[in-house]
Amino acid sequence: MKHLIFATLLAMFAITVQAADVVGQRYIDQMTRGGNVSIKQAAQSIYNGGERDTEVLDVAAEILLQKYPKAVDRDIDTLSWLAKALGSSQNNRYYNTLKEVADSNVHRKLRKYARQALDQVEGSSAAQYTKGSVDLAALRKGGAKSKAVSKKSTQANSSSSTAKATIDDIRVGMSMEEVYALIGQPTGTSTYQTGKAWVPFNFGAKDVARSVAAYKGQGRIIFSHSGFAASSRVLEVVIDPEETGYP
Repeated sequence: MKHLIFATLLAMFAITVQAADVVGQRYIDQMTRGGNVSIKQAAQSIYNGGERDTEVLDVAAEILLQKYPKAVDRDIDTLSWLAKALGSSQNNRYYNTLKEVADSNVHRKLRKYARQALDQVEGSSAAQYTKGSVDLAALRKGGAKSKAVSKKSTQANSSSSTAKATIDDIRVGMSMEEVYALIGQPTGTSTYQTGKAWVPFNFGAKDVARSVAAYKGQGRIIFSHSGFAASSRVLEVVIDPEETGYP
């Protein structure tokens, strides 16, 4: 009996690790293979979802360090989100990276967000990320994988490279587009307006509408939409094996 329980727990752990790898690898792919829009979306999801995987964050740090010296106006918003993503990790590993940007002579908006992020990663000394530690060209060509992803996949299961994310792996803060790319289209959807749409002092028009994506036999994902946001983001995930999949 004990052996059966142990085997079950081990299998559950393996599934969790595999799924986390899929999500982390997607962030890496978005940042290394996409343009400003993809990088910004990945950074926003990392920031909103509280991503802590250093393999993912190292890629964000490398892109920031490579791009900020020659950044033009159209790059600033994307790079600012990368700085915010690193800061939200609260990992002192990125202190020097953010300090370099904050002390530079780049656009004041980027310096502002780098300084704010810097305040979030101050603390005990840690091994700092150094520019060049991540080979973006290799990742972009698909010739190399994140070390952590490869290591975890090997430990979990030799076939983990084919693992797919499920509703259990969706995190609060992910964009609707990212969710659909990870786990596919829902069985059914519905949208409704919230009471906040009528609040006169709801600056930023936050959470004025919500969408529900139902996945048969899995559960529901509730997205919140703000009036000035480019995409709806996950507000809540309801796991329900009895979900019918329809509104």
